[in-house]
Amino acid sequence: MSSSSSTYFKSVPLALLLFFTWDWQLQHATVMADYSSSTFKRNFYSETCKDAENIVFQVVAKYLHTNPELGAGIIRLLFHDCFIIGCDASIRLEGTDSELEAIPNQNFKVIEQAKANLEAACPGVVTCADIIALASRDSSFLLGGKYFEIKTGRFDGKAPGVVDLPAPTSSVSDTMRLFTNVGLSQDDLVVLLAHTSGVSQCRFFSSRLYNFSSTGRADPTMDAGYRAVLQRRCPQDGDGSADQELDRGSVLYFDNSYYQNLLRNQGLLQIDQQLTYDDRTIGLVQDLAHSFATFDEAFADSMTKMSEIHVKGPSHGEVRKVCSSAN
Repeated sequence: MSSSSSTYFKSVPLALLLFFTWDWQLQHATVMADYSSSTFKRNFYSETCKDAENIVFQVVAKYLHTNPELGAGIIRLLFHDCFIIGCDASIRLEGTDSELEAIPNQNFKVIEQAKANLEAACPGVVTCADIIALASRDSSFLLGGKYFEIKTGRFDGKAPGVVDLPAPTSSVSDTMRLFTNVGLSQDDLVVLLAHTSGVSQCRFFSSRLYNFSSTGRADPTMDAGYRAVLQRRCPQDGDGSADQELDRGSVLYFDNSYYQNLLRNQGLLQIDQQLTYDDRTIGLVQDLAHSFATFDEAFADSMTKMSEIHVKGPSHGEVRKVCSSAN
């Protein structure tokens, strides 16, 4: 992975990490078919570690109370983990061009602390894959979203996934193919793409301000007032490292203002704004902009679906002793 791709990924929360490709051979070689209702279900730990979900929740709540900006980063761990080779905590393993290289360490501190607390309470029982899924769910709730139940019983993978991040100018069609390939829908794309919090560096959208599609001009679809604000904050001769809100006016909250901003032509990234100019996605953007309840429910449903992508069972996974290395 290039250093610029890594920096981009570190600066962008939530669904931006959905912009990557993966080696299909690698995926099909490592995704196993030992998923069953006996090993993947709600309350999987009810008999073996009954306080497991509460232990994870308490750790996440403690960290977010101190630093709420971590919330978006914790949510994005699930996106990145599940979309590579399935929800198996491969995101935490080291390897060349691995998923791990693109994630800020501070996000993993939450996962590692939860794992340590769980090992103290129930040694060798709760998987890192489940901790990531639970922590992501809990973060969205603590930031203001709906609390929703998810299944547990994911087993940890034994090898890292390989990730490659394209530019944030990816088209709706390209992103849609990625979602379809893992069993998610067009509506899931619109919902999970929401940058409801977090920031991005100027360098990743400056072309929209000064040289859109190599025209030497600004993106004509961007609101003129918003563009002027961004140009002041991101001067053409600047180093591009300044952070800007992905969801204008709502950087720390889980809400539907992201969609409202899109309808005002105030989407920060090109892929975001493209959702309003594609006939396949504009209808749902409008619905979500008009109702937080609709977005909240849809996000919970889509997150639940995503958390079940290519889950490993006990025959092809393990319960790691520590999340940063396979047993």
